[in-house]
Amino acid sequence: MAEITRNGVEKMLKRLEKFGKEAKDELLDDILAILTSEEVEKAALTPRERADIMALIKGRYTPQAFFNALQVVARVLEDQRKALARREVLKPAERRVKFGVELVPSMSLDKVVDYARRFELGGADFVWITDHYTNRDPYVTLSLIARATDFINLGVGVTNPYTRHIASTASAVASLDEISEGRAALGLGPGDRSTLAALNIELEKPLTRVKETVLALRALWSGEAVKFDGETVRLEGARLGFRPPKEMIPIYIGAQGPKMLRLAGEIGDGVLINASNEKDFDFASKSIKSGAEAANRKLSDIDIVAYTCFSVAESELDAKKAATPVVAFIAAGSPENVLERHGLDIEKANKMKDLISKGKIPDAFALVDDAFIEAFSVSGTPEQCISKIENLLKAGVTQFVFGSPLGKKKKEALQLITEKIIPAFSA
Repeated sequence: MAEITRNGVEKMLKRLEKFGKEAKDELLDDILAILTSEEVEKAALTPRERADIMALIKGRYTPQAFFNALQVVARVLEDQRKALARREVLKPAERRVKFGVELVPSMSLDKVVDYARRFELGGADFVWITDHYTNRDPYVTLSLIARATDFINLGVGVTNPYTRHIASTASAVASLDEISEGRAALGLGPGDRSTLAALNIELEKPLTRVKETVLALRALWSGEAVKFDGETVRLEGARLGFRPPKEMIPIYIGAQGPKMLRLAGEIGDGVLINASNEKDFDFASKSIKSGAEAANRKLSDIDIVAYTCFSVAESELDAKKAATPVVAFIAAGSPENVLERHGLDIEKANKMKDLISKGKIPDAFALVDDAFIEAFSVSGTPEQCISKIENLLKAGVTQFVFGSPLGKKKKEALQLITEKIIPAFSA
């Protein structure tokens, strides 16, 4: 790393003055973004360095303050570079499982990007951004993440073929693949019936719609003019004006029921399953395998993803408490055959559903017991979570996604995940 000198800083400031206030402000904004990050809060700073950083934050741009601040920035960036170098040692091929994280863009985009960057530094292979019209747009979010990261794969998890036209999805994902230099992935499912109803959209022929969308997307990404005459998707010579860097962007099909799981086995590069218990994957693997065999594929060609409700903390009680709200909503929306698969109290689950529909949310949460938490989440201490992930690997899972809520405190959970759980699965 080049040495930073006071004389060099003074010359740089003088040169910046020639370019005008805008250029100077942009550089200072970039520096301040680092100086106000968590890494600096944790760094061992001298009283003078802290005072000079505060001076910059307050707008007092003296050469001395600038010099000391740049020294701190250099140390932080060097620490990040070393962290990346350590991460390179733990490549996916050297682990027994890929890891992903689900991030919901209900928080500010700055925070989402920061979490994605931290998970990349901690060893995650995928970041999945949810797609719901009430939150920030997933493609805008992933584009920002692409600029802030280097190698983590970027997935929409998941979109649907109803709220977005296929041409918009094809262009958005291809654009993301371009700016991320080949790191894009697409999660595609039939959509949520209640969400579509709120938008006055009918959930029509979901299995056919998903299948035809997958086939048409791949045709559009080829760069050729596409004529597609399906039952639900029709294109008359549509063509993208550019091609994504990857010859074929991976498509993960969001699936729960046997027919959609079979379809994922037939045509998906992967399958995203909202489940946290090995019983659900024992059930799902039969349909996935059946579809793969029908298409003359190997099961090993398909990335089987556990899109889990995950919660970790040093205290088992804290972890389970954080998971309770998510588990309550999962239980309330689960069909009877799923509840029976786990030996759960169907009457209690129906009661949760009734209470949630009436807005009595805390009462519904109070009905969640350990049996529901065990069935619908991976939660507990790091050691307990590692054990549960091991069980999922035995059931055929090849990618484990840390889903909401992550833990009682997200930053603490992130640290436990990246420092204790992911490293436990090195080959």
